Amino acid sequence: MQILLPKKLNTDSKIHLVPISSPVQKSDAELFADAVKRLKEAYPHTKVFDIQHKNLDPRYLAGSENERLRILKRAIREGANWLIPIYGGTGCADVVRYIRKEDLALIRKYRPIVNGFSDATFLLNFLWFKIKLVTFHFSNACGLFYYTNHEDFFDAISGKITTLSYHRPEYSWLTPNNTGPSEPIVGTAIGGNLGTFRDLLDICQIKPRSWEDYILFVEDIDLDMEDLHRIIISLDQKGVFMHVKAVVLGLMNEKSFRKSWMQLNRTFTNESMADHMFEYLISDVIEERTEDRDPLYILKVNDFGHEDPAHGAKDQMVIPIGAQTTLHPDGTIEFKGPFVE
Repeated sequence: MQILLPKKLNTDSKIHLVPISSPVQKSDAELFADAVKRLKEAYPHTKVFDIQHKNLDPRYLAGSENERLRILKRAIREGANWLIPIYGGTGCADVVRYIRKEDLALIRKYRPIVNGFSDATFLLNFLWFKIKLVTFHFSNACGLFYYTNHEDFFDAISGKITTLSYHRPEYSWLTPNNTGPSEPIVGTAIGGNLGTFRDLLDICQIKPRSWEDYILFVEDIDLDMEDLHRIIISLDQKGVFMHVKAVVLGLMNEKSFRKSWMQLNRTFTNESMADHMFEYLISDVIEERTEDRDPLYILKVNDFGHEDPAHGAKDQMVIPIGAQTTLHPDGTIEFKGPFVE
């Protein structure tokens, strides 16, 4: 299947903000209002789709499953050039599992820009695996202007730049033996939120012919060691870690891991081991691939994932899902476009 590039953003683009997961929290209401205002000032065809609430609708969701699905399908049908999930939380899987062939045909026709973060990464990866549409792992509508490098994202979806490159001193290779590859690793970026990615594969029965072309990006929050263990085993059973070219490991809420690990295993309390918990859980795969002279390289980064609000706004990596991705021996991550056309 040929890669499908979204149409580049311009002032005539129809921008549709859709509530597919949880509602905007009160603490983020001002942030969301500012994002909508800035979008409407720059792009006059910006539209926020409102939810019709019923008394029995669970309040941790933006609306009922049927209502959120109705809105998503309407936004697609009305020819959105840019689909933006409003907020994260939970619930994206509820509606995406009901996207049908006729919906995908319209998405192929209009080729919208689709971005999202956390729970919305279910939609991003779904569209890549189903129709090979390049999507963008970046903030939902609420936090669209939160990070200091949001202009990079807008430049990418406007076609002003065709390369995105990231490197920080904190980047480090975890395997094998804390050393990087001798040659660049080239593959295709997929992933995002770890638990959400596992759910996508299970709920929508995503089964690519091979994982060998992929570089898997993963991050998560609010997991303890038992949760992480179950997710890793599920992905391992599908052959993900045995065959992907590499893993890029983002922020994983290490404080929670340390606490739960110490409760589960009092003898393993070295805090420095928190960064290696992911490796520990797939150690058998790492050993087998090393023996087969096909080592699984894992790059740890700190600008991808759920930032601690106490640290303030920082740059957040823009990950084009489906784009050619190069991991250089020094840890530099490079995405090559064009990302839109």
